[in-house]
Amino acid sequence: MVKPVVTALALALFSFAVFEVGPAGAQSAQSVAATGLASLQSSVIKAIGAQDKTVEIVLQGPLLTALRVNSNLNGSSHGGRNNEAAAIAVVASDAIGKTPDFAAVSTIKVQYIQRSAENAITVIDTVEFRKNSQGVFEIHLS
Repeated sequence: MVKPVVTALALALFSFAVFEVGPAGAQSAQSVAATGLASLQSSVIKAIGAQDKTVEIVLQGPLLTALRVNSNLNGSSHGGRNNEAAAIAVVASDAIGKTPDFAAVSTIKVQYIQRSAENAITVIDTVEFRKNSQGVFEIHLS
């Protein structure tokens, strides 16, 4: 089932933090989080063998979203996307365990989207993982 997403909202979600330096020369909390997101993005790209521009990572409070933009799996089965999403969740879970900026994350969402040249976005599929009481991320079936 295809669910369209409002383009303006989607564009707002995809903006990344800019590095800032405070008066004492220290990076701001926002730039440290951006560094963690960039590192996670790089790890995901390497783990799944994706092209750079097809993976975007967004952190909003307890929700970490990995966007697969115009992925070759968009035309595949849900099972194929599930397998890749599980690999992404393993990488994200590892980063969450090692990065204090990600400590509040309780949900990892892997979303497969189609983005047109005009930035219109269509959601193809979503796979969600939620942290259980033992701190392990498990696939959430709805």
